[in-house]
Amino acid sequence: MCLPVPVKAIQLEMHGDMNHRFQLYTNQNAFFVAEHKGRISDKDLEDTFGEIKYRFWFEGTSDDENVKAVYAWEVGGLRFGERDKGGGYSGDGVNLETRWGYIDFRLPGLDTYGFDTRTRIGLQPVDVNYWLWNETAMGVLFNGSHNAFDYHLGWIRGYEVNVIRDDDEGLRDEDAFYGKVYYNFGDGNKAGFFVLYQTSDADRDAELNDEITSQLWEVKYFQDNADLNVATLGLDGKYKFGNFFTNWDLMYQTGKIKDANFVDGFTNAVNDEYRFGGRSGNFDVSAYFMHFDLGYNLRDVKVTYRFWYASGDDDPNDDDFNGFLATDVDIFDSIVLFEGGYTDDDYFTERPYIMDKGFIMNKLSLDYQATEKLKTGLAGMYMMTAEDLEYENHKSDEIGFEIDGYTEYEIYKGLKIALNAGYLIGGDALDMFEEDPDGESDENIFRTTMRVRYAF
Repeated sequence: MCLPVPVKAIQLEMHGDMNHRFQLYTNQNAFFVAEHKGRISDKDLEDTFGEIKYRFWFEGTSDDENVKAVYAWEVGGLRFGERDKGGGYSGDGVNLETRWGYIDFRLPGLDTYGFDTRTRIGLQPVDVNYWLWNETAMGVLFNGSHNAFDYHLGWIRGYEVNVIRDDDEGLRDEDAFYGKVYYNFGDGNKAGFFVLYQTSDADRDAELNDEITSQLWEVKYFQDNADLNVATLGLDGKYKFGNFFTNWDLMYQTGKIKDANFVDGFTNAVNDEYRFGGRSGNFDVSAYFMHFDLGYNLRDVKVTYRFWYASGDDDPNDDDFNGFLATDVDIFDSIVLFEGGYTDDDYFTERPYIMDKGFIMNKLSLDYQATEKLKTGLAGMYMMTAEDLEYENHKSDEIGFEIDGYTEYEIYKGLKIALNAGYLIGGDALDMFEEDPDGESDENIFRTTMRVRYAF
């Protein structure tokens, strides 16, 4: 739904996404703390809560569609009764967030040569690759097409270093440059390749930098605490043939991370600190990621097998980083482990791996469109880390087996209600995050959430 308002040759539209989410029950509430801070209690730690997450945005477009301006704001993860964030008595005064703010315009003159190219400048969605970088950031992006080809170029500044002193002159900001080219076969089928290069310079010896940890193994947390020169080379695409379909991604990372003060370890939600190794100095990067889906559509039923492998690091004390390194992503494949719960500000990890130890996912899912308004589905998955989680003379790579289910019903146009649940039979690797680790998994984790969502 939109509200067109012509103002001086500008078409103005307003959109919204009003999401009301509820955690109905879990037996391990402390596990759903982001960035591997989750802790598994020896006893049931139950909790129920409700929250809202709203996003609204305006789009102002010129009549000839050559120029567009977009601004979005969000109220995120505001729990019922959460007073310090504005969810208590007398309402909110603290939590309005700018989510997007950019202009989008067509580059003049190129259409004469068959190129349709647009430029975006500002805070905007960045989609290098779903598994690598798929979030909001500040930058300048070029998107276009020519015949059967699509192309994308971008410069993104993820971290700014403000030079205000003489000894700041050697500091460099954290910058990223990427390019993507796709060939369209028709009917939504395409294949392409991309390159992402990321660079920064701490301009300090490793011992003077803040720690880079396996717990926060994601580029967005590095800031100016290392010299980063990393390239990611990738292939991805999708193809349908008859009732079958497939999607694929393949990436290789190479380069160097210098002057890093690396620690293999984590600190959990109650500030228990665990350290298992690490070193300071320079590191060679060599990591890879592969993913594919193979599925079948039969009228109202879709069956999908999903596999991915993220490489992991097996020795925190050597001079190699072999763990696949994402920049900023949101992964939804598990209700218990990832962001698959509808209260998706509360999760164990947003990344397609555990710490820097990589990941192996085998998932089989079934989705059924029962009626025009009712959809339901089931999934089973077996999960492992690519390298052992090693801790206190114990080690294991088994995350466990999880069963998920969901159902969604459209009450009115744009208004949907949904319920899901996940049950993880914990493998021994999860013992690392237990209150009293003993080398064996002692707890299984259950979670069920729901949402009432209105989008227009």
